[in-house]
Amino acid sequence: MNSHNHPLVSFIIPFYNHNHFVKQTLDSILEDTYPNKEIIIINDGSTNPDDSNIIDWIEKNDNKLYINYIKRKNKGVTKTLNELIELSKGKYIAVCASDDYFINNTITKRVEILENNPTKLLLLSDNIVVDDRGKKLYESNLFELRNTKKKYFKTDRGLKYVTINYWSLAGACYIVNRKIFDIIGKYNENLIVEDWDFFLRVVAKDFALFYDERVSAYRLHDSNAISNKTLDEKRELNVALAAKNNIKYFNSLYFKFLLWKKYRKAIKKIKNKDLLGQIQ
Repeated sequence: MNSHNHPLVSFIIPFYNHNHFVKQTLDSILEDTYPNKEIIIINDGSTNPDDSNIIDWIEKNDNKLYINYIKRKNKGVTKTLNELIELSKGKYIAVCASDDYFINNTITKRVEILENNPTKLLLLSDNIVVDDRGKKLYESNLFELRNTKKKYFKTDRGLKYVTINYWSLAGACYIVNRKIFDIIGKYNENLIVEDWDFFLRVVAKDFALFYDERVSAYRLHDSNAISNKTLDEKRELNVALAAKNNIKYFNSLYFKFLLWKKYRKAIKKIKNKDLLGQIQ
């Protein structure tokens, strides 16, 4: 890529109660050598008021890049993501949760790949998995922790198949061309499985491309895994709704059928009548 031609990359961070992790997130963005970047952070009404690490970091580094930090009441992750997209100005957008961080200095390469593949609007990659203390648990989220087969990521058809049947993405693993939101819309604010719903729309249009590199660290900690019966059923409801909403975007009967199967399976797991009523 020509040194004069570095399109702006916006790093958008939904922040919630992660003061002890966020410095590493921000450092990792600064340490990546890509020259033209900005950071937008929204503190989504954290229950823990401590955001001292963000304030300190901005004080030390705001002369190095543009940083916009907003604190407001809680609206939930999807509304926050959509607001962050609105506030960002980059041609490319990288989403990173406030407990994850970037590795391997990959932004230049990833922007180059997207610039050279104008029909692809989302570049998907892999990540390592770490614990609370940053100790590495898995070398690969996709192929070790989730045990997904690499062959699925190499074709448009494979990406459709793996997105529908083996949802395995986590952490800051993708970068998008912002025009994708004009074409397929932003995140669905009525769902809690917003990333799966979004990716179904992406792969339905063959907009995704896979770059086989670990680009970030995904943090696996107890709070990711807390589950209870009501939440499990709510998640199944969301899976059912996302499957139902997205069937129309797939041209192939085979993929329509796979989504319909996913929908039926999710419905069967919901016992709560009120939740089932929301499907109609």
